[in-house]
Amino acid sequence: MRRVIFVSQRQAESMRPPRAAALISITDPHRPLANLSSNWTAVLRVAFDDVDAITFPGQDLLLSEISASQVADIAGFVAAEWPRCKRFVVHCRHGVSRSVAVAKAIAEASGLWFPPEYNEYNRFVYLALRRPVAYALGAD
Repeated sequence: MRRVIFVSQRQAESMRPPRAAALISITDPHRPLANLSSNWTAVLRVAFDDVDAITFPGQDLLLSEISASQVADIAGFVAAEWPRCKRFVVHCRHGVSRSVAVAKAIAEASGLWFPPEYNEYNRFVYLALRRPVAYALGAD
């Protein structure tokens, strides 16, 4: 059974990766990379701040939002790992906003379950990823 889950960086660092599991590691640009197990089937590391110009317009302009190349990297990673990975884990610093947005985009594009009541996700990240991930998976 295929699943997509979102966790905090601390949880991701302490996880024993399940078989056939891919990890998307989201860190803040000026913080250390997550210290992850080498047993993941595949890992994609991206660094961008929790910028959500939709929910919080006028945020600090010195923060780095998700870039078009990072959107393409995430969509390509999901598409490339989809045939061999049954679980996709996405983490960000607290596991509340950015990771949830990525997990939601993957879940919707692939028809996987996502908690319908969860609404704390980063809408800017979600909207940036929704169509590219669906297209990459052939769902758009």
